[in-house]
Amino acid sequence: MNTPVRKNDSSLKVHNQGSFNYKLEYEFFSNFESLHTRKSYRIDITQFFEFLKENFREVNGYTGVERVHVVAFRNWLTDNGLAPKSINRKIAANSSFFDFLIEKSMIQFNPCSSIKRPRQEVVQPTNDLSDDQISDLLSLIEDLKGPGLLHKAVIYTLFTTGIRKAELINLRRKNFSIRDSHYVIEVRAKGGKQLTKVVHPKCAEVILEYINHLESSGEKVHAEDWIFRPSKNPLEPTHIIKPLNPKSVDYIVKTWCKKAGIHHRISPHSARASYIGSALDAGIDLYKVSKDVGHASVKTTEEYNKRRQKMEDSPVFGLGFLKAKKES
Repeated sequence: MNTPVRKNDSSLKVHNQGSFNYKLEYEFFSNFESLHTRKSYRIDITQFFEFLKENFREVNGYTGVERVHVVAFRNWLTDNGLAPKSINRKIAANSSFFDFLIEKSMIQFNPCSSIKRPRQEVVQPTNDLSDDQISDLLSLIEDLKGPGLLHKAVIYTLFTTGIRKAELINLRRKNFSIRDSHYVIEVRAKGGKQLTKVVHPKCAEVILEYINHLESSGEKVHAEDWIFRPSKNPLEPTHIIKPLNPKSVDYIVKTWCKKAGIHHRISPHSARASYIGSALDAGIDLYKVSKDVGHASVKTTEEYNKRRQKMEDSPVFGLGFLKAKKES
């Protein structure tokens, strides 16, 4: 049976080659399970070919792309002030695409190979919240009821589990259960990893309160239904059993943080940074925290550890040869 392939306006355009073959496009992008990855890769690859179209008119299809074109693209991104991490992601996306074309015998080599990539330094690190700020935030939302329970559940889940925004949005009722007397959530994390995270009793209480509110309002929450869903849908009032919009999560976190007197740049990812920072500050082993949040390397987890960068924690104060000599 032939797989139906729907045409859309976001199909790739390659100079002197016309539209990217829809069947080939479907195969490449559908190979990625994450919708976020599909969207990001499509944007990054399309941007590269648009760059070629504007700056290298002589490039004739895929076979005409050379390393010099990728280097020029990288330098153009740098000159436009793009963060090193974003530049590396764009090169990686295009490299994956060219590897795919090699598998299809459409080209002979990957022009992205051996391209020197910028050092991945964090240009604008994610701001986290202190334990006191989080306590103030949770106290502020404690008495929310009715539709406000959605906001309460979102904030508690983000700050007490450290999961990403996309992971929260994709949580279904079947992913929230009891195991060995503890509530847990099953999370499909970045890179297709499966994580089982223990849920704090208070957070579990808040989630259950929210689910009970939905069901008491006549919205039965089935196993395959998303836990976090919009409370209303102006365009389709009867269609609210769908995942929460990412912008809604942004709004919930930013709005309540502002009400709690937290005015620096905050995003849902700040909750993840706060979870990691608080755990490490409490003395929890770095490796355990890294494994808990699904990082591939402890070095990634360490980047979130801004709380320990205190003057009094400097190794200089532990130098044995500067301590007072013990009496004989």
